[in-house]
Amino acid sequence: MSPELSQLVELQELDLEIQRIADKLASIPAEREQAEATFSQYAAEFLALKSQHEQSLENRTRLESELVETQAHHEKFKQDLMRVSNEREYVTALREIDATKKHASALETEILRRMEEAEELAAQLKTFAPDIDAKRAEVDEALATLDQERDREEDLVRSLEGRRAGIAAAISETLLSMYERVAKARRGIVLSEVRDGICSACRMRVRPKIFSDVRKGDQLITCDSCSRILFYRPNTTQSAEAVTT
Repeated sequence: MSPELSQLVELQELDLEIQRIADKLASIPAEREQAEATFSQYAAEFLALKSQHEQSLENRTRLESELVETQAHHEKFKQDLMRVSNEREYVTALREIDATKKHASALETEILRRMEEAEELAAQLKTFAPDIDAKRAEVDEALATLDQERDREEDLVRSLEGRRAGIAAAISETLLSMYERVAKARRGIVLSEVRDGICSACRMRVRPKIFSDVRKGDQLITCDSCSRILFYRPNTTQSAEAVTT
């Protein structure tokens, strides 16, 4: 294979590898987002349970404050009963005492229910928490791995781009311009290896005479079908005799 053709082949291989890595790097943000979304979905039940527990505690605190206030009113009405001056005030005081007593009893019952509810929710959270912690650690590890992969691939891209610049500098401006123009139109595939007498890009069989010239590797020959530059690697194709017989 001529030096010029060899340089083009290496240039294409580098470009394809750089593009592969670029595609991988572009997918990493979505992979990170998916990992977080999976955890959020997994943790939704736990977070709902935690919110329910917090709300239960808040309701209990509110009820306890209301009970203290109701008990204070109850004591006040009992004191008022001792100071009534007529039957109407006496009946009113008795009615208020009875109402505050019943309300206090209802509040005590509700507070007890809230206490039992909070204890049950706390027990569920205690059981759930280790799984959530383990899942969070698993997600964090996955994110760290993605970050390491991103850094590693970015370093590799910089190294490949340096090698590419060296090779591109050794190719004539005319040939390099043609290569880059075709690469843009052909999704990066400017050259195609001939394998078993077939163009690997378009899968069309190459004429024996063309194949023979491609094997020599001393000139740039394009595929009759896809117009890509053809090249040949002896270790990946059959012999000329096997192909033509």
